[in-house]
Amino acid sequence: MLSFTASFAKLRFCAIVLLAGRLLISSAAAAPTTDTHPPLAKRQPVAATKPKTTLPATGGKQTASPAPAAAPVASVLVAAPEAPQTVQLKGIVLAPNGQPCAGASVYPAGAPRQLVVTDAQGAFTLPVPASGPLSLRVEYFGEGSSRVEVLSPGSGPLRITLGK
Repeated sequence: MLSFTASFAKLRFCAIVLLAGRLLISSAAAAPTTDTHPPLAKRQPVAATKPKTTLPATGGKQTASPAPAAAPVASVLVAAPEAPQTVQLKGIVLAPNGQPCAGASVYPAGAPRQLVVTDAQGAFTLPVPASGPLSLRVEYFGEGSSRVEVLSPGSGPLRITLGK
């Protein structure tokens, strides 16, 4: 009988807690909300004022207590990563017969989103990283494609003949 009474007491306690929580939630939801702030147009700016400090009365002597120690501030200098240096790689794309290929696609191998298209004279300008070798893909419908290795992108204009 003792265990039944203890279980019943626990159950009753849980029911009271749940009921009290429900009452608190419903009363908070039912409480009217009022805005104690005036509308934005009527608000006046508040000037920041320095708090007044008073010294304790010490019989005519003024003593100041030491200022609380400020927590040390750790400063970390973070170097901004440098933007990769780029150069404008210029060149011309020619068909096997030596004629300029207008509308040929030129892009770094593995990066087709950096594609540029040659103009009416077969010329192109492609921004590429300044350092290191570069592999270019050149494609032209009806004439084929080529893969060109560029050892130094800033060395001068390229002359690319498709199929070679």
